[in-house]
Amino acid sequence: MRNLSVAILLCLFFSPAYCTIEVGKTYTIRSKKYPTKSLFVENSAREVNAAILLWTETDVPSQQWKACNAGSGDISFQNVYSGYYAAPQKQTKGAVFKTHRMLSYGHVVLEAVDETAGVYHILPVSKDFYLTATTGEDGEKPCWGDKDDADEGQQWIISETEAKYSFTKAMREEMMDDYLNHFLKNKGSSMRTFVNGGWGESEQLEVVLDAYECTGNEKYLNIAKYVYNYFKNRVGDNWDHLVYDDNYHWFGHDFNDDVMWQIIAVARLGWLTGSKAYTNAAKKNFDKIYERAYIPFTGLMRWAQSSGDAYGTNSCIAGPTEVAACYLGMSGCGEDYFEKARDLYAAQRYTLANNMSTGKVWDSVVWDPDTKTVKSKNEWASTYNQGTMLGAACLLYDHYGDEQYLNDAKKIMSFTRKNLCNSYGIIKVCQDESHGDLCGFKGILMRYVRRFVLDLNQPDYKEWTERNALLAYCNRTQNGITGTGWLKKATAESTTNAFGCSTAASAAANVVLGDVVKNGFDEQQAEHFDFHCGLQVSEEIGCGNDKIVYVSNGLWAQYDNIDFGEQTAHSIILDVTAPASNITGNVEIYLDKMSGEPAGICELKDLDPDQEWHTLYANITPATGLHNVYLRFTCSSSRTKAYRIDHFQFSTQTAEEIQTGVSDHVSQGKTPMSVYDLQGRLLPVSPKRGIFVISRGEESRIISIK
Repeated sequence: MRNLSVAILLCLFFSPAYCTIEVGKTYTIRSKKYPTKSLFVENSAREVNAAILLWTETDVPSQQWKACNAGSGDISFQNVYSGYYAAPQKQTKGAVFKTHRMLSYGHVVLEAVDETAGVYHILPVSKDFYLTATTGEDGEKPCWGDKDDADEGQQWIISETEAKYSFTKAMREEMMDDYLNHFLKNKGSSMRTFVNGGWGESEQLEVVLDAYECTGNEKYLNIAKYVYNYFKNRVGDNWDHLVYDDNYHWFGHDFNDDVMWQIIAVARLGWLTGSKAYTNAAKKNFDKIYERAYIPFTGLMRWAQSSGDAYGTNSCIAGPTEVAACYLGMSGCGEDYFEKARDLYAAQRYTLANNMSTGKVWDSVVWDPDTKTVKSKNEWASTYNQGTMLGAACLLYDHYGDEQYLNDAKKIMSFTRKNLCNSYGIIKVCQDESHGDLCGFKGILMRYVRRFVLDLNQPDYKEWTERNALLAYCNRTQNGITGTGWLKKATAESTTNAFGCSTAASAAANVVLGDVVKNGFDEQQAEHFDFHCGLQVSEEIGCGNDKIVYVSNGLWAQYDNIDFGEQTAHSIILDVTAPASNITGNVEIYLDKMSGEPAGICELKDLDPDQEWHTLYANITPATGLHNVYLRFTCSSSRTKAYRIDHFQFSTQTAEEIQTGVSDHVSQGKTPMSVYDLQGRLLPVSPKRGIFVISRGEESRIISIK
């Protein structure tokens, strides 16, 4: 046996036959005796003095360790998730590892057992003891023990792995698919259920819609349709009655908020697909619930028809009603739905949010019908109520542009961050699976924080969505499931409640990936939309990135916060395929609102069907500053799969200037065979793909590299 310093490892073992530990690389540290177990920061805590445990390997950042040079021939292991070091509590027998903020406290010595297999002893710098795993149970704290050559519990397999420092698109898909595979139940060829009814099922339907809204993946849309099909099969077209049997529970006869949650889900399904069948079903039931539950002298909605006080109202019916009304208005049901949402919001703001003095949304009040005054109130705040009023503020701001809604949303989010989250920004409430409805509240908040970040251009909260999702990812089970208690490592026992577990799936689906504000003159991948209607995204064989595929008439994509700055955009360039045979089409470009006359139109006609991709140009209404951009797709036939979209880009030049290569700031270039982007910026290397200007002396032309 011999002690191996970092310097020796780096200098002596270059052969690929050897498994060496290199500074800067990332590793998992597994027990040889219990090879499915690895070192893990307890509950993925981002704090010092967190215990380091043995836990079933789940390939998460809190089980990954970056090797660092601790000096004096020693090494330290820094946890990828928390950023803290694995530090011996003491260098005495029985002492354990905990996290420490200083590298110098994390010194350990590695002693090779089998270098080719990456097996080592781990010793303190005193070299008196050996890190030992005894039971192999999840949660065991390995500790220093006396050397025992026969004990494989003192041997550790240190294997290189790819560090996971941030939340990714792949993690989103992984968490969503693991959740669906675990909880979704087949009830026939086109029917699915999670929990056989109840408002929790409506919320889980919304999580699936979140995933489709963010990704354009058709599998999520199909699942959403199937879940609605089962609901419709059991409940029917009218949702204001009781269904209660061994297989399905629905309480539409009493709880107005339960019905309103289903209305939101189905209204969103209509908005996301453009299908009037879903929109009309949601509208029909909204009108019924609004009529039976609206209390005129309060300006608010009755929570339940028979449970509780007949004049009791709360935020858990007010907020969802406002959101549902906005989605119906967005789906073309009429301006009066926005007006209902606006009036309900004003009443909730006055009665249940103290005129938004702090951003705290109260839970409920009970009215005295004789005096028409509030006789009791409950000022408890929840992620449910904060989330739905936040969502209503975002949607109303989108429609009316009233700064009050923007300011309210900021206050709601600020209160939530300060009071319902821990010091690291992680939601700390509703951690107990046994709390019935409360276990699903956090997922609602995550949905509307995404809208807050994108719709209201609040990039400072982008990292907040990532941080919560990444913790939920770190604390998942071996099956990839995280319970509602994100702050604790999930177990089989804590992940039996499908509704509670949906909150982690919601956190994953609603992470804001990519830039919140996009440079308006950079190339924009079409599939990186923020919201859309009816689109599908697919990675095509032989291409390096995804595409919007199967574009058909009336679908659209929304790209928030496209910033032209002080420059003026005069045109747009799109890469598209030719429409299917005998079909013509347009891509309409709108700025800020998808209404009125478009800012520009790209015509898809007279395109060579034998050429796969075409670069099209169109002038737009000159624009500077920050805008939401909408691409609305039309075609002369109602058939689907008409054409595909790859990317688009705005230019300071007109379409004619681009097409003819006439541009003063490019054509005056003197460098032979210079390559510029469309803003006249000289590119240091030859581009591999995109639209560019090639300049040779006084001559220039546009090329599109596929």
